[in-house]
Amino acid sequence: MKPPLLFCCLALCVASLSCERHAELKREIAALDATVKKDESATQQYDKDIAALGGREGLIRLLEQAQIKADQLRPLEFINAPRERKLSAIETEFAKLKPAAEAFKAAQPK
Repeated sequence: MKPPLLFCCLALCVASLSCERHAELKREIAALDATVKKDESATQQYDKDIAALGGREGLIRLLEQAQIKADQLRPLEFINAPRERKLSAIETEFAKLKPAAEAFKAAQPK
């Protein structure tokens, strides 16, 4: 639409609204303004909390610390692998012996 035509349509729409609608719109606008102010104050509080915890650089520090911990844990994974294989072998042997043990128990007189 051309700007003059747009303003004419807008003026016609505003002029045709009833007084009751104006009050309802004012209430809705007031509610939206209150919501916006509340959201802005929450955003400011979040910014303050982030600044208190180290600012935006805090995330970088946390990522660096996480990487350091991952580097420290990686060698432990290799140490536990042989133990897990031994444990798995023992569990496999127990699984093989379990039916024989139960058959032996069933064969014993009570």
